[in-house]
Formats: sequence, structure tokens, C-alpha cells
Amino acid sequence: MLLVDDRENPKVVNKLLMRMGNDKVKVCRLQAADYILGTCGVEAKEINDLYRSIMGFGRTRTIVAQLRDLQEEFENPMLVVYGTELKPFIPGRRPNARETAMEMARMKKVIQQFKTTFYQRFPKIRFMQLTTMDDFTEWLVVNHTQQDMKLYKQSPHVQQAVKKSDLDPRVRALSSVDGVTPTMAEELLKEFGSIPSLLRARTTQKQITQINGIGKKRAKAILSLRKKFNSN
Repeated sequence: MLLVDDRENPKVVNKLLMRMGNDKVKVCRLQAADYILGTCGVEAKEINDLYRSIMGFGRTRTIVAQLRDLQEEFENPMLVVYGTELKPFIPGRRPNARETAMEMARMKKVIQQFKTTFYQRFPKIRFMQLTTMDDFTEWLVVNHTQQDMKLYKQSPHVQQAVKKSDLDPRVRALSSVDGVTPTMAEELLKEFGSIPSLLRARTTQKQITQINGIGKKRAKAILSLRKKFNSN
């Protein structure tokens, strides 16, 4: 069984659900790690998110604090970084070519320094870097099958997460829509009360996009469930 934090990248979460199904993937709120495979806790960072986490941009906690928690909580902690394309960003405006080049150089330097000192600072944590998000998803799919279920009994932290992760069937149905996470599904049900109320004729895309993380494309996909619902 693979445990996934409900704040993780929706694209990764939905790829995992489509590949493995709800019986092998449990989406819930994890206190430490983004993914749990047996006694292995995995903190996952897309390459640009890694840079922002190191610098503390838009974060309440830096990656240093996250990794300290990780190595305290898990017997086998890991940091997995995926992606190779750096995307320089300057808040408030679009940078010119010179600014982009300078920011790109800064990002490379910061990340390289982080890697160079990583094992000195976090000797218990294994580090791995993968080229793409799909490579990371595949790594999770393959490695979860190598974990023995008895390993879950060794960690009260994991037991608690599994207990809290049993999803409402309505949440399962809504989170089957591409891009809709269980957290979004729960917010939809909280707002509309039920799936029939959500899919009634007078519900608009604009109303659905009031839910955090749901844009026009996802709202349209959710409303496309009307055909399936009305045919039952």
C-alpha cells in the first residue's frame, strides 16, 4: 500500500490512482513525508520546488526543517527530486533575458551547494534524482510492490495514516476525475452537499471554480459526470 499526502502534486496523485487504484493508494494528510512505502518515508520535490524550498520562498518551513522531521520519523528516509528544467521566476513582472540568465545561474549554484553538503547534514537520508515526473511516478509504482505489509505494523505513524485514509465512496467517485484530488472532492461535497446537488442542471462551472485548485478545465470535467450520473 502506498500512502500519499493530500497536498501533493495533483498530477502525480491522479497518475498513481489511475495506475494502481484506490485499493493500493491511500490519499490522506501526512505529518511527515509526501509518500510512505512501508518503513520508507519519501519527501518529493520537483526541481524548481526544491530551489524555492531551499530559499524559503512562499514557505512557512524550509526543506531543512522538513528533512529533519523526515529522518526522525522514518527508519528509511529518502529525498527524491524529479525534473531537470529550471524555470526562473521574478515576482511581479516578466524578467528580461539578462535577469533570466542571472536567476538561472543563481538557481544552479544554490541547488549544487545543497547537493554537495547534503550527506554531511542529513547522513540518514538517501538522495535520488529522476529526470521526469513520469519517471518518479513509475518509481513509486514499482517500489510499492516490494514492500511487505508487515512493515506497516512497525510504525504507529503509518497505522494512524492508514486508519484516517479510508475514503468516502463519493470522494472516490469525484477524485476519479482527472486533476481532482480527494481534498478537492471533499471540499466539493462540503459546498454542494451531495453528488446529485453538485451535478444538478443549474450548477455552473463558475460555482465549481470557487473551490481551491479547480479551474475551468476541471470544472468542465466534473460536470461531464452528469451523463454517467443521469444514466444510472
